[in-house]
Amino acid sequence: MSKEIILVIDDKPNIREVLCAILENEGYQVVTCKNAEESLEIVRRVSPDLIVTDLKLPDQDGITLTRDVKQIDPTLPVLLITAFGTISSAVEAIKAGAYDYLTKPIDYERLKLLIKRVLDQKRINLENRFLKEELENKYRLDNLVGKGNTMRKLFNLIKNVAPSNSNVLIQGECGTGKELIARALYNLSGRKGKPLIVVDCSALPEGLLESELFGHEKGAFTGADTRKKGRIELAHQGTLFLDEIGEMSLPLQAKLLRVIQERQFVRLGGLETVKIDFRLIASTNRNLKEEVARGAFRSDLYYRLNVIDITVPPLRERKEDIPLLVENFMNKIRERDRMESKSISPDVMDILMRYDWPGNVRELENCIERLMVFCPSPMITTEYLPEEILNTVDSVGRGKKSGTLQNGRQNRLSLPELEKETILEALRETGWNKSKAARLLNIDRKALYNRLKKYNLES
Repeated sequence: MSKEIILVIDDKPNIREVLCAILENEGYQVVTCKNAEESLEIVRRVSPDLIVTDLKLPDQDGITLTRDVKQIDPTLPVLLITAFGTISSAVEAIKAGAYDYLTKPIDYERLKLLIKRVLDQKRINLENRFLKEELENKYRLDNLVGKGNTMRKLFNLIKNVAPSNSNVLIQGECGTGKELIARALYNLSGRKGKPLIVVDCSALPEGLLESELFGHEKGAFTGADTRKKGRIELAHQGTLFLDEIGEMSLPLQAKLLRVIQERQFVRLGGLETVKIDFRLIASTNRNLKEEVARGAFRSDLYYRLNVIDITVPPLRERKEDIPLLVENFMNKIRERDRMESKSISPDVMDILMRYDWPGNVRELENCIERLMVFCPSPMITTEYLPEEILNTVDSVGRGKKSGTLQNGRQNRLSLPELEKETILEALRETGWNKSKAARLLNIDRKALYNRLKKYNLES
């Protein structure tokens, strides 16, 4: 892996030499120069990953330099070093696009931490951009996301059947994305642009659902003051999606079957026959074959619906898609709420991969939104995971594979105990230097202090 390049700008040779020595010792490649003019040429020629510059340079101030740098590369972060008397100017430079500033005399430990944070954030942004492009170009169909064999086969099936007018039955557990599949079928069909009418059959009692589907004439029942078109009629020339059709009563199933067979119906309280043309997509979280066998679902309706069967796998059967789904949800939430980029720590991803997700993709999305909202640092760590997930996942083998956690004790530790042991090990390895321990654990100092407080390790 190539070293990250830091450009150091200062007109004092001794400052340049000290900064160069410190940063090279941290593993960075360092380029130095003494003024703004030279620095802009280096930015164009070398494309550094970060600039560390004095606010006062012989030929230009830090505010103008920051603006000039951003003209060349808007993503290039700039860190300023300033005397106490020029902090207001540093703040102005930050408004112009600089990332942050340090005051003289330089606290080199803080400088190293700040540089690591800046470069980590830049790396996260770059990874997010690449993953987003990958999501858009390779592993996405409409709003569906997946890269495993199961989802690739599902995508191919959707693309193959979408152009037809055949009825489709989508079966799968709650939260697997059945409505997203229905919308993908619609968006890839020749009926796109015509109505897509969605009816949740589980949300209404039988009487209301019948009126909702078939509509009614004025005076059909108490409160029917005007004629109302039903959802079936509104779907004319478009697509009707009946969500959770397994909840529909047997009498209503019989009426729906007649509509499918004859492509016409009569509104409640009416005499006029209304002819309609629509494509039917239905979904259910039940096993309709079993429902037919026990007499809870009409066999003739089942066979009418099941012209094309799409079975959606639960998330526990396609765990290889979890990292991609996580990235997709994080991008979506970040853009929606205008949040800073964040990344998932390896420990958190390990837990997400091992949890069985009874609520499927919907539960995963809710979990990621919670993590994005509650975790203040760029790196999401285990302390922000819901307790029910932490308590469900087996903790064996989650420890750092060194020192204390490599022995047999890890097989007997709960997740909180394992986390406490990891923190203690990091503190021992760094001589109880909290800044170094946080860096070793790949978390920020605030997150470490929160954990120290949580486990009574503050003293």
